[in-house]
Amino acid sequence: MAHLLGSKACIDSLRVDIDDLQNVIHDIVGKTGSIKCHSWKFPDKIAKDIDMKELLQRYQYGKNEVDNQVSHIVLFEIIIDR
Repeated sequence: MAHLLGSKACIDSLRVDIDDLQNVIHDIVGKTGSIKCHSWKFPDKIAKDIDMKELLQRYQYGKNEVDNQVSHIVLFEIIIDR
C-alpha cells in the first residue's frame, strides 16, 4: 500500500471525497442548524470556519513526490476531521 502514497489517483479521490463530505455537512447543517465544535486537525479553529477551498488548493497533486505524499496524508486527515 505504501506505493500508493502520493499517487495522483489517491489524491484526486480524496479531494472528491472531501468535496462530497462538505456537501453532506452543508445539507445537514442547513436542516439542523450550526453547531460549534473545534476541528481535530486545526484545534485552534471552529470546524465550520476552516476554508476548505484554500486547503484543497494547497494540497493537490504536483511534480514533487514528497509534497504529494504530504498532500495525501493531509487530505486523509481532513477527511477524519470532517
